[in-house]
Amino acid sequence: MKKNNNSSALFLLPGICYLAEFVVWSSYPPSHSLNAILGGLWTLGQVGILIILSNLYRWKIAGGSKWKILGVSIAAAGAISYSINYIFGYWFNLNTRMFLPLGALLSGVGMVITGIQVLAGKRWPGFKGTLPLFVGLYPFLVMFPLLIITGHPDLVAIMGWGVPWLFLGIGMVTERSTLKTTPQYEF
Repeated sequence: MKKNNNSSALFLLPGICYLAEFVVWSSYPPSHSLNAILGGLWTLGQVGILIILSNLYRWKIAGGSKWKILGVSIAAAGAISYSINYIFGYWFNLNTRMFLPLGALLSGVGMVITGIQVLAGKRWPGFKGTLPLFVGLYPFLVMFPLLIITGHPDLVAIMGWGVPWLFLGIGMVTERSTLKTTPQYEF
């Protein structure tokens, strides 16, 4: 029973990490140490996203279709792209700027596909069924328009993505008992 509670808490990781980044970023002056802390929180959030995505697939929330892996795979590529941006850009001082918008684009597209699959599969009824789509639409409705208007990524908008991720995590924690948790390998 304890293991289930611990693994359920991992669903909240992306939202908590993104929002913790906002609090830390807005509370302290910029420094090398602060960037290391923010990058660590960011990477931990990406790990949480990968955990959420693997469970969306395993639980068959997106339905039983053979193409359901497409959305979670694209979104996972986005989380990995975000991590590459931080790890190689910060620690190895390489030019990885393309990985940040690529991560947002891939995560957004993947979650939109997953959100459509969840709604079409009708396995997660009610408001909770719209949460993956809400996560996927956030970059297109908030982050990219601000990028176009200002010409640079808006860190507050990026960190604000933690809100829909947190709602999705809460939805998964509260719905976990009613869904199948056994792995389903269907390709």
